[in-house]
Amino acid sequence: MWCFNFIFVITLIVCTTASPLFNETSYAGGCTITSYSQVSTVVKSCTNIIINGLAVPAGKTLQLDLKSGTTLTFQGTTSFGYGTKWEGPLIFITGNRINVIGAPGSKLDGQGPHYWDGKGGANPGKPKFFRIKATGGSTFSNIHLLNCPIQCVSIQNSNQLTLSGWNIDVSAGDRNKLGHNTDGFDTSNSDTVTVRNSVIKNQDDCVAVNSGKNLHFSNLQCFGGHGLSLSIGMSKTDPSKNQVSNITFSDCTVTNSRNGIHVKTHSDAARGSVNDITYSNIKLSGITYYGINVQQDYANGGSTGHASNNIPIKGLKMNRITGTMTGSKSSAIYVLCGSGACYNFNWSGVSISGASKGSYCNYKPPGVQC
Repeated sequence: MWCFNFIFVITLIVCTTASPLFNETSYAGGCTITSYSQVSTVVKSCTNIIINGLAVPAGKTLQLDLKSGTTLTFQGTTSFGYGTKWEGPLIFITGNRINVIGAPGSKLDGQGPHYWDGKGGANPGKPKFFRIKATGGSTFSNIHLLNCPIQCVSIQNSNQLTLSGWNIDVSAGDRNKLGHNTDGFDTSNSDTVTVRNSVIKNQDDCVAVNSGKNLHFSNLQCFGGHGLSLSIGMSKTDPSKNQVSNITFSDCTVTNSRNGIHVKTHSDAARGSVNDITYSNIKLSGITYYGINVQQDYANGGSTGHASNNIPIKGLKMNRITGTMTGSKSSAIYVLCGSGACYNFNWSGVSISGASKGSYCNYKPPGVQC
């Protein structure tokens, strides 16, 4: 009798310890999430995760706080339900040394047509799509975002981060001009971030840098939006949130867009600074308003005509900016600076043709006719 009980206890212990709820070795390719109810447990348990055909309920964030060193792969279509107005984000990924990958044919569908009304952020209740907070050499590769309700990708409080091979497609929002404020990549408070080899089709800035340093954007193809932008002065009270330095845009194309290059500082914001910005080998076509627009009079969502010197721009370099304008409102170059607030500009190889209106500069960068 004693022997039987001993054998039973040993057997029970072996069975219990060998079969945890999620065991990475028992899943081909890692721990697979196919249901929203699995997310929390799998993320806490696994470092090799597959999300396959997941439907995220309406009004819920797909929160993925990944363990250090995790590889996450999206397969099939990840969809986000509609049924309520809210701010989002639809998905938020955080982690250190993480690798997030989109498998061939995969996509994340934000269900934008349910939200679009042509008013963008002026009519609240549209969720931002994809938020990233990642560090330590993290990578996000080959992600396909479809139909962002409003801003597509927000990179915040990140460092040593690389995004490559993204396809952001909000082109359906062009229909009846319903898509609005669908920024491609927004960056804030980040250091050493690279975004490269990506395609963005949207109705607002292809890239909008709000704050940060050592940010590099290369080989981007931008269609239908507002161009490659800096928008500095989001904070009305904290100057530390209105600073950018060492920002580069290189080897990019901007097609059928409102602006090619747009550098704007907010005249109604706290003080700040813009230092060492470089645009190099940027090719423009079908630009309807400004090929290059530098303005220090931005407030309340538009131009006021009254430039301020609260956020000086120092060291703005333009090298090989070429292309064509179209339409009756087009102007190749527009520069409106506050008193003494623009200096050490260096422009060369700027050649933009086809504008209907002449260029204007109240501060004339060396190396350009204006």
